[in-house]
Amino acid sequence: MPKKGVSGASNLGNGNGWDVVVTHDGLFDGLNVFAGLSKVEQNATIGDKDSEAYGFTYAFGGLTVGYQTSEEDNVGAAGTSYDNDAYAISFSVNDDLSISYGVHESNGSADSEVQAESLQISYSVGGASIVLAESKVDNQNYVSGTNREGRTVAVTLAF
Repeated sequence: MPKKGVSGASNLGNGNGWDVVVTHDGLFDGLNVFAGLSKVEQNATIGDKDSEAYGFTYAFGGLTVGYQTSEEDNVGAAGTSYDNDAYAISFSVNDDLSISYGVHESNGSADSEVQAESLQISYSVGGASIVLAESKVDNQNYVSGTNREGRTVAVTLAF
């Protein structure tokens, strides 16, 4: 298992960390399941940081759906934790056009919730691509009423 490094500029870390990830795609065609665990030693004041995640993706033709749930404990402060759920769906209309939609919900330890969602459309032809995204976040940074919306237009050219 790889050890995680700790920067000398941080006063939170004083030890090692480890990650374990397991994936399996042999249950039936198109299904991939995964699970991961992580532990990072931090200072004695806030305790160790623990994370776990579980989920799946399933692809059938041009359609792919996915779901993940995760939990993070002691993220930067003693007693801080987050429970997260994310799900998404994408559809490849053809080789050039795809559409996707995703949602991420996170509950903080202070009974606060963040919800983010995004709809994207991507079109490629030759070495050129254009991507359009409409995104919004409710209760940004776990603060009630701090809502944001945004639109992204990106054009890329490959030479």
